[in-house]
Amino acid sequence: MAAKKSSSRDQAAMQKLFEQRSYVGGRLPEILDPAPPPEIQKAAQLVPAWEQASTNFEDKKSEDFEVIRPKRKARSEKATGLHIILNAIQRDGFPHPMAQGSFLMLPKVFKALLSLEPVSVIQVVYEVFDQTIGWTDNRGEHGRREWARLPLRHFEMACGMNPAQVKRGLKRALQNGYILRRNKLDSFEYGIRWAEKPIDPAL
Repeated sequence: MAAKKSSSRDQAAMQKLFEQRSYVGGRLPEILDPAPPPEIQKAAQLVPAWEQASTNFEDKKSEDFEVIRPKRKARSEKATGLHIILNAIQRDGFPHPMAQGSFLMLPKVFKALLSLEPVSVIQVVYEVFDQTIGWTDNRGEHGRREWARLPLRHFEMACGMNPAQVKRGLKRALQNGYILRRNKLDSFEYGIRWAEKPIDPAL
């Protein structure tokens, strides 16, 4: 009987010593190390691929990275006379300005706006060109009209834009110094801001 008690004490002491040594070693043996809960295992499998990928970009070239450009906002779907004109151009081609008897001269530097500015700005500035120097006026410089009274509704109909697009285009065109505006009765008059010195189109 005493031998059985001694054997039980020895086994308990060995088990305690085993657990203490395993704790000092930093972890329990694999047979006693509890597996992580299923939720943790599942979360580890859901780590995005871009986090698992290497973040060492030193050996990457600039052309290896895809450039994501912001999308331009869609034009207004409002049907205007511009749709009729566009259909006629697509069907018959552009009418020659000399044969038609009327045309608008634009500075060659206008191409910079076409390439770099939003559509709303381009449309607003072009409309101011069209309604000013696009008309003859003996009182104006070079025999062309300098100012035109243009309410917001005019830009909406002429450019096929909604009120928000017109306001956004006018605001940026004024801030960037493309056009000028002055009060006229209950509306505004718009004009082109002309350079005092010529700009080299080759720049």
